[in-house]
Amino acid sequence: MRRILSITIIAALTLAVLTSAISKSKKGKQFRGKITYSISYESENFTALEISKMPTEQTIIKYDNMSMFNQTTPQGIITFISNPETDQNMILLEAGLKKAAIITSYAESKAKQDSAREFTTEIDFSEDTKIIAGYTCNKATVTYTPMEGVEAEERMFNVFYSPKLGSLESNIGTSYEGINGELLEFYEVTSEIIIKTVATEIKKGKVKDLDFFLPDDYKVFDNQEDLVKFFSGE
Repeated sequence: MRRILSITIIAALTLAVLTSAISKSKKGKQFRGKITYSISYESENFTALEISKMPTEQTIIKYDNMSMFNQTTPQGIITFISNPETDQNMILLEAGLKKAAIITSYAESKAKQDSAREFTTEIDFSEDTKIIAGYTCNKATVTYTPMEGVEAEERMFNVFYSPKLGSLESNIGTSYEGINGELLEFYEVTSEIIIKTVATEIKKGKVKDLDFFLPDDYKVFDNQEDLVKFFSGE
């Protein structure tokens, strides 16, 4: 469980920067509503049993400058909230009666994501399009090159994005910087695992700003290690 939880938190930190990049920008288009994504995995480092315990769906909810994503796993529920009004990024975990959170600033989340990054990316744009969840998406081919000291092969994936739902500001500070729109099919690439995320449903509206604040019944931790220990019973 510890390894799966750690991978889930790493994915959350990656989403932290993706969603915070949107939140930090007051320019361009800002989607308000909920996007549901399916998740699949490719890995030679995780067993089929371990992968079966990872989440297969997530939702991302956006309200003006705020964003939140939720994943339900066999171990519990993980939620990430970005609230630029308070300059807070929050990772919330709920498993049974245990509820805990890590709260960091945008700068801290960005530093953690940068330190965990193992690949540089090069983006080639295409005129090809694809319909995803009812929206016409543009195609880009992204080459992931391992950084010095990282034992991994160069990989290449096609990603798809909707200019109607986002803008260039949607991806500032991420591996996808330069893509002009909301990513509806994309990858999170590490040396251990590749996570593919594809939008399956998009609903506009019906989002409340109160959903983006920390609930009172969560225990707050300063770092990921202590939080993992809390849920592991150590």
